[in-house]
Amino acid sequence: MDKQFIVRHWYADVYEQFENQTNDVTFFLTMLRGLTDGSPQRILEVACGGGRICIPLAQAGHHVTGFDADEHMLLRCCRRMQGLTNMTCYRADAVTSDWGEGFDVVVMAGNVLINIQTETDYAMAQQIFINRAASALRAGGHLLMDFDLHSDASAARFFNGLKVSSYFSGIDDLGTTGKTMGYGGVFDPVTRIHAGAGHIEVTAGNGERIIINDVRHKHIPSRAQVYGWLDGAGLAVERTFRNYTDEPLAQEENDCVKATIWARKL
Repeated sequence: MDKQFIVRHWYADVYEQFENQTNDVTFFLTMLRGLTDGSPQRILEVACGGGRICIPLAQAGHHVTGFDADEHMLLRCCRRMQGLTNMTCYRADAVTSDWGEGFDVVVMAGNVLINIQTETDYAMAQQIFINRAASALRAGGHLLMDFDLHSDASAARFFNGLKVSSYFSGIDDLGTTGKTMGYGGVFDPVTRIHAGAGHIEVTAGNGERIIINDVRHKHIPSRAQVYGWLDGAGLAVERTFRNYTDEPLAQEENDCVKATIWARKL
């Protein structure tokens, strides 16, 4: 039995069952209508997963390309995009691959900036993502990016603590049952690195129990860091919204908010 296949297939299937919100997609579609000339845009979505965001963009008439490193997630996207002649998707590693060029809009959504899977320096990988987004855009094109923006205080509250929790659990289409487990972690306010541990445990259809340990390190960027990376990549921030509304993000935010940035390539 291919244990990695069983676990990754289960994760992709159950993840899609839980991550099914539409408020962000609705907001992105509204943004595109209001902040472009209204014509269909040539859009690239980075780490498109099962297509939760890119497929509605294509259904709205945009010309969409999506890519992801996870073939199990990407298979779901391929199935859901059948009949959409204005959409393509392919498998690629966002850190190491070329993203193409000439796009009107690059979408980095679903909190991808804080969910990068990489063996390299995490903050460096985040900066690489922004640089590659800029390279993929035409002059005057835009980056649409959302992520969890934490103040030092909210990051400490959210990430510090040793507690057992489960993000999601369920059964996939192969009959595999399982759950994710986390044991908490610690946040360093100087490096802004969150270190934590957990595991995924599943029971396959034949009754075999599989456990995959997970030790994670994530860089939780500040607003100033993200703005600095954007500026260094030649991207000018035109709008920053909070919590998928048209409300501008305040200069100082004490709690965690969903920040959505609309930045233009100079």
